[in-house]
Amino acid sequence: MTTPLEEMACRTCLVPLNTLGTPPTHVHPVHLATDGHTPEPAPVSQLATVRRTCDFCGDPYPIWTLHGANVTAVAIGSTATLVQNFGETWAACATCQTHIDDGRPDLVVDRAVQALDVRTNPEVRGRIQELHLAFLDARLPDRTLLTTTPWPAASIAAKDLPKVRDRLTHLYRGNDHLPAALGLTETRAQVADGLDQSRLYWIDDDFTDLAEHAATQLTALTIGHDLGPPANVLITWSRPVTQHQITAASWTLANNGWQLVLYRAIGAGLDGKPLQRLREQVGWLVPMTAAHLTEQHLIDAGHPAAALFATWLLITQKAAEVDVARVDKTIAKAYARTKRDQPEVRIVRIRGRRSPSDAAETTPGEQGQRQSSRFWVSGHWRNQAHGPGRSLRRPVYINPFLKGPAESPLKTSTTVRMLSSHKPQGEEPTPRPA
Repeated sequence: MTTPLEEMACRTCLVPLNTLGTPPTHVHPVHLATDGHTPEPAPVSQLATVRRTCDFCGDPYPIWTLHGANVTAVAIGSTATLVQNFGETWAACATCQTHIDDGRPDLVVDRAVQALDVRTNPEVRGRIQELHLAFLDARLPDRTLLTTTPWPAASIAAKDLPKVRDRLTHLYRGNDHLPAALGLTETRAQVADGLDQSRLYWIDDDFTDLAEHAATQLTALTIGHDLGPPANVLITWSRPVTQHQITAASWTLANNGWQLVLYRAIGAGLDGKPLQRLREQVGWLVPMTAAHLTEQHLIDAGHPAAALFATWLLITQKAAEVDVARVDKTIAKAYARTKRDQPEVRIVRIRGRRSPSDAAETTPGEQGQRQSSRFWVSGHWRNQAHGPGRSLRRPVYINPFLKGPAESPLKTSTTVRMLSSHKPQGEEPTPRPA
């Protein structure tokens, strides 16, 4: 019995590669326009992002892997016979999946015909329908969530975090499969239980900028109970952060350590029934990277979790002001009906810092005149001694701070971030001590 070859994608462009011959040669799909680079094959299980398309209609944001018949098409010509194998696993976008769930494969065919611009050719439509039905008629009930799709950037409001968290725990406890490469198969229930107990943090725009900048300068540190978040937290940034485009991170207590999961936001660009169905079945977040971490695990600026640790270190060293948001009324009522404690969302902002002499600051050649703008003095990490005999070291971020009159406009900088002084849209925070 032969072992099926693992699917490969190009590490350069992240597109799944086709396989030709024996031994296999990996090539870009013929329909794909590239810059001419040579394929650099990598197992898709090692990539957090893969640029797939829906195998039914070509949509660039597939969400499910479906399992069905192994479909092969044979084209016989006067001089040659072409055999193309379409495989037994097909990717489906949210819209095609909705039509399939509703028993409307004809609408799936309509999407394919429209995408190929062959609406006036009934013969082509007939061939497409044959291929789709050959797969769907033998489709198995199980499906696997695609977590590698690079969805457009999307933000999540602080007031919605309890609902987002609940939908995520529902996903973990549900029957839909997660990719085995995530390593969450045996820990799904444990992560869901941790999320149920987690503190919810929403990081505002300016603190997100600060944390992302601090993450790029994070010096190597080893995880310990005094450096990581408490047992269970869910942190959501106001926008995707770092080159990994992470929207949220959960940190839950696990056997002999912690379970870290990084998430991407999904659903941007959808509307109507497909969006509603996606929110009901999956939610707003999907796991993109997971790892079991123990004490002494090394974290540095290149680690996918650098933004999480930079954010938490900034919060714990009092670089933040933390308010409590009023959650959506519908969510609050739903919690009350099920006799659950009312959810609490902590909004994190930058704590302002200004020198007492700033108000009288002057610039050379302008004696007696007020400075016309404020500017940032850049921040950086420093190892601070602590513990018994001050023998341990804790990374402390020396905050960037504004210099100049408070009423003057802010002068932009390439290395530091804006100071927060506004409320997020739609939020009415209640002051809370950091």
